[in-house]
Amino acid sequence: MGVAARTRADPVIGPEPTSEGPELTGTGPGTARPTVDVARMPRGAATLLVVLGGLATMLAFPPYDLRMLAILAPAALAVAVHGRSARSGAWLGLASGLAFFVPHLAWAAEYLPAWPWLLLALWQAGYLALMGAGWAVVSRLPLWPVWMAALWVGGEALRGRWFVGGFPWGRLGFSQPDGPFTSLAAFGGVPLVGFAVALTGTLLAATVLTV
Repeated sequence: MGVAARTRADPVIGPEPTSEGPELTGTGPGTARPTVDVARMPRGAATLLVVLGGLATMLAFPPYDLRMLAILAPAALAVAVHGRSARSGAWLGLASGLAFFVPHLAWAAEYLPAWPWLLLALWQAGYLALMGAGWAVVSRLPLWPVWMAALWVGGEALRGRWFVGGFPWGRLGFSQPDGPFTSLAAFGGVPLVGFAVALTGTLLAATVLTV
């Protein structure tokens, strides 16, 4: 009886419980856990990153025609907004948009005073601010590079239709009159070409974040 009572009373000693679950890792870009702590990137550094990306993408358009630089604005913005708040994403989208549109629309200054040119650039950059906020939100979703590319194309469609008739100048697809993305135009026109360019950029960002 003593042995039986002792057996029932003594606790069963097993492995200590741990609060750490198995590490969740993905199998491809957009699913793996980022290893770059972008949330701690200073806001100034993130702003500089998207400004450089916007300027680089501007060089993909005439008269420079450096086609493959078109992916750098989406790539830089995707890295900068990843894991941030929608408000921060909006600021970074605005900064990227201004860096792109101010020089890209410089031709307007040849026919108009400076303020309409800058106002036009600010108007167009405002759409990228909305997109940047959306990107910050979807950056937490699985397959976020695809969602970001879709939002980019959706933002371009909105910009080209609203308001006062829209202003589609500077769509990513317009930077690719020739090159590896051009053949996609036969299947989906400029939107599909732009989607492919944006997706290439966001996949590059996903690779950078998970290396």
